[in-house]
Amino acid sequence: CCSDPGIIPPRKFVLATGNRAELAELMGYDLLGPTGEEPCGDPYMDAANMVPEALRQEGYRWCHTCQIIRPPRASHCKDCDHCVLRYDHHCPFVNNCVGQRNYHFFIGFTTVAIFLAMIVLPAILWTFSGDGENGENKETHGAHGAHGSFGWYRVVVLLGCVAVAVAALMLVLLWIYHLWLVFNGKTTKEHWRQLDLDSEPTLLAPRGPRLLRPFDLVDEDALA
Repeated sequence: CCSDPGIIPPRKFVLATGNRAELAELMGYDLLGPTGEEPCGDPYMDAANMVPEALRQEGYRWCHTCQIIRPPRASHCKDCDHCVLRYDHHCPFVNNCVGQRNYHFFIGFTTVAIFLAMIVLPAILWTFSGDGENGENKETHGAHGAHGSFGWYRVVVLLGCVAVAVAALMLVLLWIYHLWLVFNGKTTKEHWRQLDLDSEPTLLAPRGPRLLRPFDLVDEDALA
């Protein structure tokens, strides 16, 4: 939840930190558009005037919310209110986006969670089906008291087993789906919107540099 998915700094942050030239060198183009041009606020006019024709032909688009030029596979997340490089989806369980810089963390997290479920589920089943402790408790504490307490215990364990099994099944389906996306070189958004973009792979591609550094000094007047 604390990893950087590949957030592209919005226009105000770029101007406040004064790192426009540095970001242009990292990205290979000027995020803010042609030098001397300022967005007018109209989404259609800015999309036509702020994006150079050469970049537009390569799939670069204008984000009217962040007021920057974003790469072809980047997208604006309405939950985080940021543009994210090679945006895959917003994960509500970790309250963070999944994108270019943390997609491998997401795949690793789901893989480890599946292995954890493979360990926890058999352990719960073993506990639920074990009769040795039940027999010992009956001999020690009496058949009536042990039967009542162990009956509630078995119900709780059974409910936990069902919950873990359902969560594990959904997680396996999610993992298989993303494995299919990796082999096809697509993100979740590209698949559901049927976008055919020939670009780098989603998992084995370089993470790229961190563009948004939260500890950069900013000019407060530029943020006003």
